[in-house]
Amino acid sequence: MSWFLGLIKNPSFMSAFFGFFSAQLVKVFIYKDIRVFGRYGGMPSAHVATTSALAWAVGYQTGFNSPMTAIAAIFLAITTADAVGLRRNVDPNKGHTLMEVIYGFLLGWVVALLTAKLYKI
Repeated sequence: MSWFLGLIKNPSFMSAFFGFFSAQLVKVFIYKDIRVFGRYGGMPSAHVATTSALAWAVGYQTGFNSPMTAIAAIFLAITTADAVGLRRNVDPNKGHTLMEVIYGFLLGWVVALLTAKLYKI
């Protein structure tokens, strides 16, 4: 059980969790359909919101010049490129629009700010 408590006490992990959860919740309100919760695609990008929230939280927690922030930022860049570019090239019906990715990025940033305040980092 201590590993679980460790995750809950970790602001970066919780920021990523809240980023994913809030993106899925926003989809429910936008599409007015509970069935979209947990589905891939749509506004905003949950993958980008999750990795954006993680990258910003790691930056707030460890400093924006730390190696961990660099790793998280690269992870965000790869996830973003996959969401908007690669998947759409594989199948035009998959992936995200640029606007869905931008909103996911901004949602992740807001979530990380709120998580940083909650955890006092």
